[in-house]
Amino acid sequence: MVKASLASRLWMNAVLIILAILFLAPLIYILLNSFKPAGEIFQVPQSILPKEWTFENYLAATSKGFLDYFRNSVVITVGGVLLTVLLSSLAGYGFAKLPFKGVNLVLLTIVATLTIPLVIFLVPMFLMENSVGLLNTNLGLLLPNVAVSLPFAILIMRASFLAIPKEVEESATMDGAGVIRRWWTVMLPMARNGVVLVVIMSSYAIWGEYTMAKTLAMDPPAMPLSVGLTLLKGEVWQYGILAAVIVLAMLPPIIIFIIFQKHIVAGVAQGAVKG
Repeated sequence: MVKASLASRLWMNAVLIILAILFLAPLIYILLNSFKPAGEIFQVPQSILPKEWTFENYLAATSKGFLDYFRNSVVITVGGVLLTVLLSSLAGYGFAKLPFKGVNLVLLTIVATLTIPLVIFLVPMFLMENSVGLLNTNLGLLLPNVAVSLPFAILIMRASFLAIPKEVEESATMDGAGVIRRWWTVMLPMARNGVVLVVIMSSYAIWGEYTMAKTLAMDPPAMPLSVGLTLLKGEVWQYGILAAVIVLAMLPPIIIFIIFQKHIVAGVAQGAVKG
């Protein structure tokens, strides 16, 4: 029995290692190519490691408008994540701890919005933003991204608040804390795993969003990185520069994951218990 369990565990570890290699191999290939001169990338046969390590691809990438696209993405992502966390935590707290008539119908409506394809909203969003002058602005991309991220974020935060014992809130109420104070000083810190999960999911979604950015940001100075990347190629694709840009574009999501990784499983598990 013990041997069978050990063998099963070894097989599982082997499968996970193989899957990790399959997922990491393209990323490692791109990373190594970003340090190769253009001539070495197309050399046959190719070497795995660069024969001549160079940073010229990174220097070329940062001189072709990359920094402007990167800055736009950072502004849109940071602003969008902060607004998503604020609104979803307020709404989630209301749905979880402040029940009202018709709450189930409202929740059902929120869930229903998750099934509607994004493409349906593109033309109305374009017309509305054009009428109020938000086209080709960071705010014009930030608000739609928040609207798209908010429904699922509300469900996550509601589940996080439901997992908190009601006695905690009752104790704060007896101490004279109002609704906003209970939410900010008591409930929100205890729902931090849900907050972290919302931060990670919304930041990933907003950072890599392409469809709305392509529709609502047509001028190059207003484009985020996901759209501006297509303008960096010039007349022909320069694969060394492209590899450097991809590596730089992957850094923020990787950093966010490393910082918050220990909270991810806890947040998912907490959301699975109550809902």
